[in-house]
Amino acid sequence: MAVAFANIFMAKVETEISNQSALKPLVWKRFIDDIFSLWNRTREVSHSSFNKLTNNIKLEVTVEVSETQTNLLDTTVYKGERFETESVLNVCTHFKPTETFQYTQF
Repeated sequence: MAVAFANIFMAKVETEISNQSALKPLVWKRFIDDIFSLWNRTREVSHSSFNKLTNNIKLEVTVEVSETQTNLLDTTVYKGERFETESVLNVCTHFKPTETFQYTQF
């Protein structure tokens, strides 16, 4: 049930942010409680805006600002060769530094 509740709650938060924010994101994608969004604004404005727009909670927002790439879940989204000509972002697998590739056999 936790995933269902998280989805319902995050849908409410998304609606609040969308209705109250004068600036809209260029891209907004969500998987449960992880959000990938592209904004045309600074890091400080983005982080403070999220917490101002939600009355009931303070979001623990991790903001990664980069002109070329960012990590989300187990992927790296980056500007590759196609970005300049087609405005298409590329995606590749991201491995966290703590990943040791040790698997237990049962």
